[in-house]
Amino acid sequence: MTLSDTPDDAAPRRARRVALPLVAVVLILTVAGAFWVTRFASEVRQDPGLVYRDPGTLDKLLKRARDAEAAGDRATAITTYRFVVAVGAGGDSALARYVAAARAGLERLGEKR
Repeated sequence: MTLSDTPDDAAPRRARRVALPLVAVVLILTVAGAFWVTRFASEVRQDPGLVYRDPGTLDKLLKRARDAEAAGDRATAITTYRFVVAVGAGGDSALARYVAAARAGLERLGEKR
């Protein structure tokens, strides 16, 4: 048996040295991700409007309400305006203009809110 005929033990050791840290990183990221999802779900349970409290979303909702109002779909317009008021009321001052626009829409439709 010559030196070149001996099995190469370095390759499996090298693979283990790379694989074990990678497995550790994957496990850590999995646990961190699960913790984040659990925390986010808890926040959404406490405040269901959280995911809608975004200027882009509120813009789309106001447009939908105005379109419904213009089309004569009073029920959809009122429901959408009420939703914007309810969601925006829990937000900061940056959302005040959306709430004001929704309240103005409700007043135009003869609704008190």
